[in-house]
Amino acid sequence: MPVATLGGGYYRGFTLIELLAIIVILAIIAVITVPIILNIIEDAKKGSITDSAYGYKNAIKSYSVYLQTVDSTSNGLKGSYTVDELKSLGLEVTGQEPDSGTILIDNDGISGCLKYDEYASYMYNNEVINTSKGNCPTQKLVTEGDGLYKSETEPGRLVYRGQNPNNRIFLKEDGTNNTLYRIVSYETDGTIKVVRDEKLSTNMAWDTKNIRIGDSNTYCSSAADYGCNVWGKQSNTLYNGESLDNSFHYSYYNSATATTLTSGASGTVADESTLNKYLNDGSWAPLEYLNSYIDNHKFNVGGLYYTSSYKNGDKGVQREKEEESLLTWTGKIGLMNITEYAEASLNESCDVFTNFGYNAELYYYKDEGASTASIHTPSTGWPCAASNWTFKSGYHQWSLSPVSNNRYGVWSVHSTGYFYNISAIYTYGVRPAFYLKSGISLSGTGAENDEYQIVG
Repeated sequence: MPVATLGGGYYRGFTLIELLAIIVILAIIAVITVPIILNIIEDAKKGSITDSAYGYKNAIKSYSVYLQTVDSTSNGLKGSYTVDELKSLGLEVTGQEPDSGTILIDNDGISGCLKYDEYASYMYNNEVINTSKGNCPTQKLVTEGDGLYKSETEPGRLVYRGQNPNNRIFLKEDGTNNTLYRIVSYETDGTIKVVRDEKLSTNMAWDTKNIRIGDSNTYCSSAADYGCNVWGKQSNTLYNGESLDNSFHYSYYNSATATTLTSGASGTVADESTLNKYLNDGSWAPLEYLNSYIDNHKFNVGGLYYTSSYKNGDKGVQREKEEESLLTWTGKIGLMNITEYAEASLNESCDVFTNFGYNAELYYYKDEGASTASIHTPSTGWPCAASNWTFKSGYHQWSLSPVSNNRYGVWSVHSTGYFYNISAIYTYGVRPAFYLKSGISLSGTGAENDEYQIVG
């Protein structure tokens, strides 16, 4: 039907169906392109901030060289500084200046966190490890005593160490009353890992006897009498896809006899552990009130191997962390890894497997040169209990780390301060741990009577 003329001719307008089709096409294009455009803008912002962080690092290095030039006895800039303190020096900065942050300058270079608008840029030994939305810690980094340290095992990560650092944070488990938690670490993705300061009122089993059995739990069936040491669901898992030949304990011990999921055996696990279910399926009531602050995050759940045939003293926490990271679980509530307990100590001897000889810090301890293992405390004491805010003398507590030479053992922290493995069916103290979402702002200093609290 003609609706208008143009130059003596007729043209037809769009029908309603044609208009709807065009609108649908435009909507589809928008759905596809808008996220792409937003990602491009986001990547551009992060790239600009990363460049600015490198520029700030170069300004610090230049000023440090200048100090040594004008004073031959000067070592340049060394130690821990806030951004405000560095600004007062009059650094010549290219790019955007950070709003806040804390920087540690040591023999390895420049490490710390710089805050730009809503972004945090984490630096480790002169390299920017990650830039993401989030907040930097307000405390200075330290190199001795209680406080916030750069992690020596995970680049960019910042961890609290010592007997009593200022890492206290109040969270409202019932929506009203404050419950004391402690900050474990600031992660490079902007999240903050926290753990409950005290255990839950009732001790619990890590897993229950004769629960995860049958065709859908082929891995766990052989461990039915002792509980199963896999935290979450897994399907034919082989060290997150790595072959047994690539696993550390295989190359270290030159043995392929280990049979657990965490050390190479395949198998299916269709259900979470008993403790996992309790903390994450709504049974643990505080989850309802804390859920809006908690990130759905990756937890390391790989196992740590030990054997009665070899000394383990030269493994080190970094190597053990790598083993833990070979298997992961993503969810809301977990526990601390056993290596996180170790890293929180100021004692340099602290390790899951220490240099005291076979199974130091395990239940059975073998002196150097002794023919048999005995149960006793080494003369130097248990090093991981020394200067360690995570240690609790009143009870045993579970970790998230399984033992990887069987299908039922889990690492725990004894009330006297050493690490040892125990069957998953035993009831021990539970200290829930989780990651606060990136971008959350905190008020306070973390000290006693001035605990951190979430703003807003």
